[in-house]
Amino acid sequence: LTFVCSIKVSRLPYKFYPREGVIVEDLKGFPNQTQIKEITCLTNYRDYDKLTFKPEISLRKPLIENHNRSEYFVGEEIALNCSTYMNEKYKPHFEWTLPNISAIRELKEFVNKSLSTSTLLIKNASLSDSGQYVCTISVLNLFESNVKNIEVKENIIQFVKFKDKNDSMVHEKIVYEGDDFLWDMQFEGYPRNLIYTFYNPYGELFLQKDKRANASYVYEEGKLSLSIKRVTVEDFGNYSVRLEAPNGSYDGKLCYVSCEW
Repeated sequence: LTFVCSIKVSRLPYKFYPREGVIVEDLKGFPNQTQIKEITCLTNYRDYDKLTFKPEISLRKPLIENHNRSEYFVGEEIALNCSTYMNEKYKPHFEWTLPNISAIRELKEFVNKSLSTSTLLIKNASLSDSGQYVCTISVLNLFESNVKNIEVKENIIQFVKFKDKNDSMVHEKIVYEGDDFLWDMQFEGYPRNLIYTFYNPYGELFLQKDKRANASYVYEEGKLSLSIKRVTVEDFGNYSVRLEAPNGSYDGKLCYVSCEW
């Protein structure tokens, strides 16, 4: 079934949605939208089947973004952007509603042609800053809002630790010349961006220099591994790894590689 619609008074572009009706988009003469008295849609099935819509003028719902994060920790900075597209002739008014009315906030507004943005910054977040953040925009006598849920959690102490370290301080791997070497390790730590560093038997950082060597780091599985393809006699010796958290806490591990041929 197809609807053919005509808008009385106005020739503005529109789209028809069966569940929503007719939506007129990108209106430039904003105050003059009230000139649209009705929108009539006829079907291609019978001439007397028609729908008549009385227009309701509304604003686009603003978009709230925070870099895909909804969880923060105590002491971190919360940054939210509320943006909306609006004809350049009109400047929307932004208003934020926060769960913590005592929060120390900083507001900034930016306009880039038809895009208007309000940025909310809350420094040194506390547990009381958890909750709903509402951004409301208004133009003339029209209002629209959106909500973002934010959770602030207690700080977790940064740490890093290799598992099963007490079983053996030095792991020994025996490989044949020409075979591939693989050293798998399990760890636990926080936060996600742990830094790993591997050293060869000569105390050198070799991952970037030796194309045969490769490291794999999967935080979700607590897995760190080192692989070397086509081992040679020159590769035997003690390999070491250092896994470090941003606050400087670290743990290390050794692996002795002996070659046979």
